[in-house]
This record gives sequence, structure tokens and C-alpha cells, in this order.
Amino acid sequence: MPNAELLSFLLAAAAKLSGYPEIPVAQLPPVRAVSVDTIAQAICPEQRSGCTGIAATFETESYVILIRDSLDLEDTADNSFLLHEFVHVLQWKAHGDAIFKDCPTTLKTEGEAYRAQNAYLKREGQFLRFGEMLAYTQCADDTGTLFPRDAMATPDAGKPTGNPAVTPEMLGPLP
Repeated sequence: MPNAELLSFLLAAAAKLSGYPEIPVAQLPPVRAVSVDTIAQAICPEQRSGCTGIAATFETESYVILIRDSLDLEDTADNSFLLHEFVHVLQWKAHGDAIFKDCPTTLKTEGEAYRAQNAYLKREGQFLRFGEMLAYTQCADDTGTLFPRDAMATPDAGKPTGNPAVTPEMLGPLP
């Protein structure tokens, strides 16, 4: 599980990079490391095989963040998924369930989280970028629905190895 220092650091970075107001660390939902299957069951209970590429999710109803138990949170690429979910927490704190009210709004919500995640990765000198598929994702005219499996990022794709742990001293002040 992430330590308090990492949670605080990633929360501050999520707020600065997304533009949402920061919340106290004590208001963050619990972070639970779980299997890929558990995440898939939570997001796509009827089609789990379509959601096995998801690294993390913020479950608003149960107010919990589920992250893959295979993620190394000392690794910048891996902890960027937690930062992404923290952006969703900040969005939800600011706007409630309206952040997922329809497909276009959900795409905007995801886009903001991916932009913050990618800005963090860039700031850390990482060449990985996630969420590019959003540029090619469209809302179905007849349903206005976007399924999580349609907007997933695979956390292991092109992941460099041997990244040092991120510390606030390494980052310096965030923009």
C-alpha cells in the first residue's frame, strides 16, 4: 500500500496538474491493491475479459480506489495511475456524479485525468504517455454511453525498468 508521503505527494501533484482544488489527504478514499480480475469484476461485471487492461479505478459508490496489485508504486510509470485516479477524486469532489453524466462529459473527465497523468510523466522524464485512444473514441449516438473497456490504458506497455522512486526533491516545484 502507498505510504502517507507518496499519497500526499501524488495528491498535491494531481491538484496542481489538473487545476482542481486540493483536498486533505485524510479525505482520500482508501487505496486497495487487488487482482486484475477484481478490477475487471468491479468495472465490467458482465464482460470481465474486456477490462483486464485497466490499471486502476475510482469507485465513487463505495468511495475506494482499486489498483492492480502488480503495480510498483515506487515506480513513476506505475504511480502515475494512482495520480490519474486522484484527479478523478478531485473532479468528483468538485462536481459529484455529474462528471459521468453522459458520454461526452465522461470523455472530458478522462481527458483531464490523462492530461494530468501525462504531464506528471513528462515532468518525471518519462516518455510513456497514456490515453491517446481518447482521440479516437466517439460516443454512440443512440446510447450516449462510453464503456470503461473502451477507454483503458495498459500499464505495462513499453514500461521502462529501473526507475528510481519519485521524491518531492526530485520534482522541485510543480507548475
